[in-house]
Amino acid sequence: MNVLGIHDGKDAGVSLTVEGKPVYAANEERFARNKLHFGFPYLALRNLFPTTGMSPHDIDRVSVGFQAMVETEDYPIYTDINDTTMLQRIFAGGTRLFGPVTATRPFVQASRQVLSLVSKNKQALQKSVRDFDIDADIEYVDHHRAHAASAYYTSGFLAATVITADGGGDGLAGSIYTGVDGHLRPLVEWPRVHSPGNFWFLITYICGFNPIKHGGKITGLAAYEPCEEAHRVLSEFYGHDPKKLSFTNKKHLLFRDAHEQLRIALDRFSIEQIAYGAQKVLEDSICGAVAAAVERTGLRRVALAGGTFANVRLNQKILELDGVDEIFIHPHMGDGGVALGSALDLTARETGLLPEAISEASWGNAASEDEILGTLRQYPVDFVKLDDPADAISDALVQKQVIGLFNGRMEYGPRALGHRTILAEPTDPTMMHWLNSRLDRTEFMPFAPIILEEDAPKYFQNFDAGRLPARFMTVCFDVSEEGKRLAPGIVHKDGTARPQIVNERDNAYVYRALSAYKRKSGLSLGINTSFNKHEEPIVCHPRDAVSELIRGGVDILFLENFKVTPRA
Repeated sequence: MNVLGIHDGKDAGVSLTVEGKPVYAANEERFARNKLHFGFPYLALRNLFPTTGMSPHDIDRVSVGFQAMVETEDYPIYTDINDTTMLQRIFAGGTRLFGPVTATRPFVQASRQVLSLVSKNKQALQKSVRDFDIDADIEYVDHHRAHAASAYYTSGFLAATVITADGGGDGLAGSIYTGVDGHLRPLVEWPRVHSPGNFWFLITYICGFNPIKHGGKITGLAAYEPCEEAHRVLSEFYGHDPKKLSFTNKKHLLFRDAHEQLRIALDRFSIEQIAYGAQKVLEDSICGAVAAAVERTGLRRVALAGGTFANVRLNQKILELDGVDEIFIHPHMGDGGVALGSALDLTARETGLLPEAISEASWGNAASEDEILGTLRQYPVDFVKLDDPADAISDALVQKQVIGLFNGRMEYGPRALGHRTILAEPTDPTMMHWLNSRLDRTEFMPFAPIILEEDAPKYFQNFDAGRLPARFMTVCFDVSEEGKRLAPGIVHKDGTARPQIVNERDNAYVYRALSAYKRKSGLSLGINTSFNKHEEPIVCHPRDAVSELIRGGVDILFLENFKVTPRA
């Protein structure tokens, strides 16, 4: 069965599974060049057909990762996620989408408006699908079930506790499922008011960042100024219920009320102290819920999805829980992953499906040599084709050049995994500052290492337990003393790093380059950060990569086997 998965909303995307195996997955932001693009994924869907060789009439079913087709019940629809004035209106207004319930605006009227919006959104989605000449039936999958399916069916765990957590979708903020022998069964659902995503949204906003895009900055800041008093204050607002296996919003505060009370309570703290307190509250509460869930289910492998699990430090804490043997985080844990999750869920329910561990997730577009050459001839660059670029890449690393890599099919998800990557050498402890400056990024955000899989245990503690998520850069590890000495550029202020491991089977291009670098330097790793300027999506086409070279974001570019440099 060929199932087209669609997410029409924030971080829109599409996927295609064939008999339950992902063969395509990409998000609209890369093609539209609009980060976290909101709306129907026209360009990603258009690219699917030439990339896979499928035709619209080969699609048997269409799945959508929302039942209600409303992004969340409490947020206004994000027509422009860059519009921070919209966020101000959220916090200046009431806690409900349609304002407070009054005699002149009764609840039933608001409910009818929601139902009308759902109906209009579904009609619009159906028209968009039919415009591609796709005539297959469309099925809408519960948002959190789609998240759960994305994690379970790509984990390889035949029996697992499956946990989802995010801002909200289809009335819920999280859920706990059991996954056994290919069957997903709901155990607990978290009501929308108990939302870890809303908590993180508020903290990010209070700290002065765009909460839709910059939640990860709070995790980076959390290492800079520990403050137990900030943690204590925030613990009065948020925690967990071990009986309900849930994150809890203790005071049931939303939006304006939550923002006002949190802002007042946190007024005396710096943003670094607030970030520390928030990170610790999130770790305490989610780990408490996970530990209780594992104890109840008896299933010691844990599969995770939902935007909350973009927090790699939280994932490390879950991995380190006594009752947890192994974890897996779906590579696209946020809403951009529900297209694939909905397709996997539909396949599992209709034809049966067992979990199968994915070892890589390069499921997007690729560039032909004709496209590359056509692009290079349009720009003021010099280029040469190499038989194998590994040696030239390793030479550039030894020379401390900043390298752009563009090879193979584009990665799925928010992390660069060696296909659309900026690569740099890892020994310079000042690297974080000058590289961030070149990319217009925030200085306190750490960079991640990319490393030969066989050498990773030397650098990262407790690595074997997290080997699977380390393929996708979704978990942190404490860096060993030897790792700190050999590669200080990869170590965050808290002594951790978020590595990606590579092997020859899954990414021969990068594996050969790092192996050559190891022969020359003794080190088998480099800095890996996403190939993009701040606030832009990761590069998608050769023209995006060449433009970044000309801008000065990288010193040298390797487009497949072409070595490219700016023309003098």
